[in-house]
Amino acid sequence: MSKVGMDASPRWHSWVASHPVGGLAVTGLVATQIVTYLGYCFKAIGLPTLPWPAYNGALIGGADTWASPLAQYWAGQSMHYVNGIVFTILFGMVARTKLPGSHVIKGVLYGVILAIVSIGFLVPYAYVPKMGYGLFLMDGPDGWKLPAGVLLWHVIWGFLIGTLYQPKDND
Repeated sequence: MSKVGMDASPRWHSWVASHPVGGLAVTGLVATQIVTYLGYCFKAIGLPTLPWPAYNGALIGGADTWASPLAQYWAGQSMHYVNGIVFTILFGMVARTKLPGSHVIKGVLYGVILAIVSIGFLVPYAYVPKMGYGLFLMDGPDGWKLPAGVLLWHVIWGFLIGTLYQPKDND
């Protein structure tokens, strides 16, 4: 007699094989949810809190254009999850076949690549363009802690997508 959940992995692999984009979308949703929560908890390990949904809400329309902070938050939350799902689909459809290593290593490498883009361009020039952070966020008030937090956030996300999305390769 088998215990409930013993064959979850084979069922998941089977479902991913027959629904590759759906499997990536679910993976992206789950991985993004987990690291979003962890980003709010980074203060517990001495890193700055990373409230990406709030940052995305401010990026979409700016603080002066929203009817309420709640509308800004939900717009940012929506953008945040769409980003997580889209970047996971790009991982599965493009990057996974190009990166070396196991599924998990590929996910982590992809996360590091996205972190470099985020730290080097998006955060200093799109999210907080007039805050004086500069390239790779090293000139900010947190010094090395903000770029370390962004890197850690993306590494965990990459680990999760590499762990959760492991289709049986035909090659």
